[in-house]
Amino acid sequence: MEEIEEAITLPEGHRYAMFGGGDDFPIKTYYEGVFEEVFVAYHPFLGPIEDPKAIDRYVEMDKNEVEQHFRAITWEDMRRRFGFDDVKRIDHALRTMIGALKPHAEDQAGANRIIEFCERENILPPGEEDLSNLIENEVLRALLEVGEEWMWSGDEFCMERHLINIRETLTSDTWGMQHRTFFGHQHDFLIVPPWDSHFTLICGSRAWVEQMVERCELEGFYCQDDTTINWSLSDTKLR
Repeated sequence: MEEIEEAITLPEGHRYAMFGGGDDFPIKTYYEGVFEEVFVAYHPFLGPIEDPKAIDRYVEMDKNEVEQHFRAITWEDMRRRFGFDDVKRIDHALRTMIGALKPHAEDQAGANRIIEFCERENILPPGEEDLSNLIENEVLRALLEVGEEWMWSGDEFCMERHLINIRETLTSDTWGMQHRTFFGHQHDFLIVPPWDSHFTLICGSRAWVEQMVERCELEGFYCQDDTTINWSLSDTKLR
């Protein structure tokens, strides 16, 4: 008699360790009862500090080399250079560049503007999904400064995790881990870049998030009750 395979359903992921609310679901609603505050931190544009050819070696550099050879350029600065009315258009155009939007929602003109300008001015656009390696060390230093010693790194679906010593990770050349979601040992904070996005969510208590934003000099905005991952495609006001 032929056996019938039973479908396996994964358990719901822990909200303190991942983002799973969907593109159009309010971020703060998803984290309600878990985290008090959420900050959307833009991944910066990168410009060589001295050697223009550093861009050619960027993909081969570790986090310490990137910190030595590149400087962060803010979205607000680039907005002015692009001639955009709002930083929302930067996010919209960046998502268009990686094919993350359906054709009817794309901003191809904005994407072309970013590509042409960055190639001409020798600037690297922000990367998607992974925390920007220019600010990796800044985040690790800030975590130590606010009293954190350990954190978990996990995969995007909350299926596996590893315990990481923050000080050891700071002194090493690389993160030494393939995961891109990082959360507190006591589940009290979360650093997670959503899928197909050029920003990272900084989640925790209001005081903790404010400290991280200030210490790392993060550019971005605090989520309002109706902010979604698709914030750049909506009428949501940034604060």
